Amino acid sequence: SDLPPRLQPPPPLLRLPRSPLAWGGGDDEVAAVVAGGRRPPGRCCSVAMGKMRPLAEGYSAVRTDYLNFGEALFADEEDKDVRLQARDGVAAAHSSVLRAVSKPFRQMLNGEMSEGRSKSVDLPDMTKAELLFFLRLLYTGQVDEGDWGGATGLPSYTVSVPDDAEPATAALLNGTYTAAGTFRGAPKFMNGNQVLLYRGSQEEAGGPYWKLSWKEEDEEDEDEDQDEEPDPRLELLWSPADVSEEIPDHLIGWDFSQRGGTAASPPSGTWTHDRGVGIWGSPGKLPVTVSKVDNPPLDLLLAALGFAKKYLVEYMVQWLMEASWDRLDTSSFEQILATAIHLDIAPLRMRCLRFAENSATIRTRYDSGAFTEPTVAFELQAIWPRRESKRRRVF
Repeated sequence: SDLPPRLQPPPPLLRLPRSPLAWGGGDDEVAAVVAGGRRPPGRCCSVAMGKMRPLAEGYSAVRTDYLNFGEALFADEEDKDVRLQARDGVAAAHSSVLRAVSKPFRQMLNGEMSEGRSKSVDLPDMTKAELLFFLRLLYTGQVDEGDWGGATGLPSYTVSVPDDAEPATAALLNGTYTAAGTFRGAPKFMNGNQVLLYRGSQEEAGGPYWKLSWKEEDEEDEDEDQDEEPDPRLELLWSPADVSEEIPDHLIGWDFSQRGGTAASPPSGTWTHDRGVGIWGSPGKLPVTVSKVDNPPLDLLLAALGFAKKYLVEYMVQWLMEASWDRLDTSSFEQILATAIHLDIAPLRMRCLRFAENSATIRTRYDSGAFTEPTVAFELQAIWPRRESKRRRVF
């Protein structure tokens, strides 16, 4: 154009990302916002030589400065004027941001309700980590691994054990394990059921091994001294604290173990009994799967989905619903369907049922009664009705 720079028309506005899981980046001018939470090769923008390579469907380009503005606003702790009281801590937010995206928050913070006067909202169903995850997503449209990697920025791991696991059940041992302090100079990890993933002793033959151990409650014994206190070292071990004292592995115990990994991370992939030591908590000697969490943990996604649904942040409900069904597989099926039922999100329920119809694994688990969520088993009757084993007499 022959117009002077000051009179040049502004660039067209770029639509916001459809996906809530995006990492900003790219060159100095543009950042690719990536659906599904990762930046696939070849799906970024380039403005070199004045040309822009087209983005795949469902992807949008935004200027890096815009992403930086959202991050700066999220980091502005000084001007955040609302306290969100989670069950384990406090997160802060700007009342103007909450009012802009949520009618319930607008009513609470604008009116004469107690929340508006105190500028404090009690959210006992949320953890601080879940709130921070949601708020970063709200402010920036992006996620940060540091929000779910623990205080040290360590990764999390998902564990899936066989259905025949005993005495600790699969429901107890499965889940996402996040960093929870250190032991023997290595990180230890715990899931929501206080099951420990720790590095075994260097002195163990063939080791060291990484081990899974649940916190077994001591059974009362009439012959033992009722005033005997639990070992404080073990209490500390099953907490987020650092443990400096040595504790023998036989006092900690374990259900599954595996040789390999590093001093900072357990071995990922399939754990098999022939590479373990001692007890293997599956009578059928079935394998265990341990996976590093590269995407946000499913628990965080579903918690954010529930929060967005409850407070009517409708566009985030859509984002998070799509992100959740992208994570749908045989291991996550029960958790996602149970959440969809609880939140009454019909599209997500239907997606789960269609997935189940084409999954022999889900049908087998249903027929064997392996689902622990009664609502899930009941919902699946829509595609696989139960038949009565005995005929009833009709009078």
